[in-house]
Amino acid sequence: MLLRLVGWHAEEPFFTIFLRLLTGVVVITTAYGAWRTGGVTILLPVPLLLGITVKALRPTQSQAVIAEPNDFRFTLLLALGIGLAAFATQYGLVYEPGAAHLQTPFQDYVYYSRLTLMLNKVGLETNSLEVVFPQFQTEQPYHYLELWLNALLVRVTGLPSVWVFFVSASSVLISIIGVGFTAIYSYCGIRKFWAALLGLLTLTVVGTVWPFLIARYNMVVNGSLLAHVPLQLHPKLAPVYLAVLLTVLSLLRQRWLAAAAAAAILPLLFVATAPAAMAGVTGLLGYLAMSRQLSWRRTLWLAAPIAGALVYLGLFYALQPPAYQFANSGQSSAFAAVVPTPGEAKTLLNIAIGVGINYSIYYAAYAALLAILWFLPRNSPRLQQSDRPLLAWGAAMLLGAIVMRTLGHHFLDGFQFFSNPIVPLSAAMIAVLLGRALYGTSAGRHGLVAVVIVGLLFMTISGDITDNTRYSAQFLEQVGPVLRALPNRGGYLLGDADYKNAYMTSSDSYTAGTYVSNFKNDYLLISLSALVPDNFQTDSRFARDSAQAELIRRRATLVRLAKLSSQAGHAIPADSAELALVQRAGLAFICASPRAVLPTALRPLVHARYRDARSGEVLYVLQPTSPRSPLPSL
Repeated sequence: MLLRLVGWHAEEPFFTIFLRLLTGVVVITTAYGAWRTGGVTILLPVPLLLGITVKALRPTQSQAVIAEPNDFRFTLLLALGIGLAAFATQYGLVYEPGAAHLQTPFQDYVYYSRLTLMLNKVGLETNSLEVVFPQFQTEQPYHYLELWLNALLVRVTGLPSVWVFFVSASSVLISIIGVGFTAIYSYCGIRKFWAALLGLLTLTVVGTVWPFLIARYNMVVNGSLLAHVPLQLHPKLAPVYLAVLLTVLSLLRQRWLAAAAAAAILPLLFVATAPAAMAGVTGLLGYLAMSRQLSWRRTLWLAAPIAGALVYLGLFYALQPPAYQFANSGQSSAFAAVVPTPGEAKTLLNIAIGVGINYSIYYAAYAALLAILWFLPRNSPRLQQSDRPLLAWGAAMLLGAIVMRTLGHHFLDGFQFFSNPIVPLSAAMIAVLLGRALYGTSAGRHGLVAVVIVGLLFMTISGDITDNTRYSAQFLEQVGPVLRALPNRGGYLLGDADYKNAYMTSSDSYTAGTYVSNFKNDYLLISLSALVPDNFQTDSRFARDSAQAELIRRRATLVRLAKLSSQAGHAIPADSAELALVQRAGLAFICASPRAVLPTALRPLVHARYRDARSGEVLYVLQPTSPRSPLPSL
C-alpha cells in the first residue's frame, strides 16, 4: 500500500518483494506500538524515513522494468522457498524429537519474549520487568521493532511468547533479510536461482570460528565480539540487517537521499548502533563531497535524516518522566567506572588494534575466498567506480564501531557497539563483493562458493552452540497443568555458585525456571535470590565490573523492597526479606536452580514440590495468597 501511495513502479522483482515485505512489517508493527503506548514509541519516525527512502528509490517510467507474469511468479516461488527455509531452521533449532514441547531457547530470548508483559500489558518501552514497584519504570533505549512484532503476534495468536519470538517473529524478519540478500545478488547480475540460493546461504555468513585458535588463545569464550553467532541463533539483530540491507541496496543504485534516510532508520531500530550509523553517514557524505559527486550544500542536506533521527532519539528519552532513584544509587560511580581516563591512551590504542586484528581473523576465510575469485580469469569488470561510495560508507561504519568498542571497553555491553552493527554490515558487504566477483562466471563457480559458505558455517557451529535449556518430558508433563492453573505471579531462586559473572547479576535476564515460558505468557518471575558477596571488588567473578555489578544488584525488586521499607520506618529483617516479597507480590510458585536453597522462612508456604531429573531444577507451588501491591492484570 505504501508503495502504491508514493507511486512506486515495479523494478527488479526481488527488490520489489523486499521493499513490500519490509514496509508492511514496519508500518503494521509501528502502528501497533503507537497504539499500545499512546504514541510514545521510539519507532514513530521510522515509517516516515522509510517512506522517504521508498519515494527516493522510485524509478522513472523509462527505468522501471515490468516483469513478465511467469518470471515474477518464479521470483515469488523462490522468495517463498527462502521463507520456508527460514521457518524450518528456526523450528529445528528448538525441536525436541519425541517430546510434546519445544526446547527452551537461550536465556536472552526467554527474556526478550517476556518483555511482551511491559509492551502489551503496560504499554511502556522498557527493558526492565519491574512490576511490583512501577515508580522505578520509565522508557529506556533498546531494540523494539522485533519486540513489538512479537507482542503483536502473541496478542493475535495467544501462543507461548518465547516460541512465537524465536520461531514465528524471527522467521518473518529472517525471511525478509534473505530476500534482501537475494536482491543484492540479483542486482549484481546473478541468475535468479543462484541469487536465491546464495541469498539464503548469506544468512549464515558470520565470522569463522577457527578451532585451533580458540583452543590456544581463548578468543571467543568471553564473547568479545560475538562475530561468530549466526543470525538464526541471534535473531535480535534482524532489525539491523534490514536497515543495513536497505542502505546497501540504495547505495548500489546511487540513490543518495534513499541511502541517507535508510541509514537514519538504523539507530531508531537498535539504539546501540547509533555511533556506527552516524560514522557511516559521515564517511559517505564526506566521500561524496570530496569526490565532487555532490556539492557541499547538497551533502549537508543529506545529513538531515540522520541528524533528525539522532535529535529525536535524544529528545525522546530526555523528555520522558524520570524514574524514581534512591539517594546514592551508585549510578555516578558506575558511570565513572566505564569512562576511559587520559592515562589509558596506550591501552585504548592496543584495544583498537586488537579489535581490528580479531575482526580480520574472524573474516579471513571470506577475504581469502574473495581474493581467489577476484584473480581467477573472468570476462567482466571487477568493482565499479559506482561502488566506491558504498565502500566508503562501510569503511567509515567499521571505523566508528571500532572506536566505540574501544571507548566502551569498561562497559559490560561495550562489545555490542561493535558486533551489533558490524556483523550485519559484513554479511551485506560480502554479498556485494561476491555478487561482483561471480557476475558472468560459470555455474560451477557459483556452486563452489555455496559449498565454501556451508563449510565455513559447519566449522563455526561445530558442537552445541544453541545453549537451549532442556527439561525431561516427564517433568514438563507434570508441571504443565499445574502452572496453567496457577496465577501468573512467580519467583525464582539461584544459588551463589550460579552467578558466574557480572552479567548474571541481572534479575530479569538470568533466571531459573525458563520452562514456565512453555505454559504462560506475561508472567512475573521475580528474583528471590539475596546475592550479597563479601565484596564485589574482591570477588573474582565481579571484580573487573564491580561498580556495574553493584548497580545491577540494586535494581532487583528484593533490594528495592528492603530499601523502601527501611525508608518508611519498617525495616525488614534480612532473613524475612524473601517472605515479605512473596506476600507483597502474591507469588504462587518459585522456580529454583539445582544449587539454590529454599529460605527457611518460605518453607512453611510450600504446598507441592516437583523436581526435574534432567536439569535438577525444582518447582515449588505455594499456598494461595493475595498481592499487597498494585500489579497489572496478569
